[in-house]
Amino acid sequence: MRRAAIPDRCGRLPPACFAPVMATGIVSRALAHSGAALASRLLLGVAVTAYLTLLAATLVKVVRRTVLVRTELREPGGLFGHFTFVAATGVLATRLGHGPARIAAEIQFAVAVVVWIALTVAAVSAVRSGARMPLRQADGTWFLATVGLQALVLTLLALRTGPTLLAIAVLLWETGLLLYGATLTAVILRLLRDPPQPGRLAPTYWVTMGAAAISTLTGTLLLRHEKLLPALARPSVAGEVVTLWAWATALIPVLLAAGVWRHVRHRVPLGYEPALWCVVFPLGMYATATAQLAALHRGVVPSAAVPLVIRTAAVAWIAVAVRCLTARAGQALGPSRPRPA
Repeated sequence: MRRAAIPDRCGRLPPACFAPVMATGIVSRALAHSGAALASRLLLGVAVTAYLTLLAATLVKVVRRTVLVRTELREPGGLFGHFTFVAATGVLATRLGHGPARIAAEIQFAVAVVVWIALTVAAVSAVRSGARMPLRQADGTWFLATVGLQALVLTLLALRTGPTLLAIAVLLWETGLLLYGATLTAVILRLLRDPPQPGRLAPTYWVTMGAAAISTLTGTLLLRHEKLLPALARPSVAGEVVTLWAWATALIPVLLAAGVWRHVRHRVPLGYEPALWCVVFPLGMYATATAQLAALHRGVVPSAAVPLVIRTAAVAWIAVAVRCLTARAGQALGPSRPRPA
């Protein structure tokens, strides 16, 4: 491969290129809850390898295609897509924070915090400078900002404990819920005023459920330190966690119906697209959150449902991974050349 081709390929990376890492990392964690230790470690290895590869490629893109990156940060789709880096970093850091790679997890957390702040400042600056983020562009990718923030809280809980840090975690968690509510309002208004055509009803809308699921998981981990939580926060956190899980559960049939409407009713081809990882991630996060909530409140979540949702997430990962590999193989082989007469 020519050296000039490397920056070109890195420059074609989509803003949400870390979505496969998010999905693979959280499904790995879900499998760990089910006792599938070998499969969990294998997926964790895949996630770490993909993360390091994409990180190197992203750094090349930032250095060699700076103008392109700045353009992406001025557009809602590109701006919110970059939050997948924060979420992927947080998901991996929570897995690495309890082992010998704790120092790496600490560094990842610091980097993720800086990037989340930078992306948030970029969003605020874009609005203040007059660059408009029209309501008609609000879609599932906007929820990635909430996912990124809640991933930071998850990482904080995995690395540190204590009354002061838990108070900060609760504050950040509640901020994430407010951000989720504001984003949900924007997306609902967009769908009511300017419904997307079947071809544009992308799988990224599943992040609506994924953001609720990661908020559920974060709240559940907060409740594990209930004695260290501020007294006024304990009852509200418990109620919000159950409400979030119920909301995430209610969204699943709605999102499935939207998929049927798109692919069955309107016959939009179900081929591979990177956005499919935005279906796997919410399923994996929902499985992990359900397992944690079932362990904490057996009366709220039936324990029998946990293996089912974990298997569903694993099957979804396998299906999308196979689609990805076959699509890449097809691109590598290219169109068949006609034989000479």
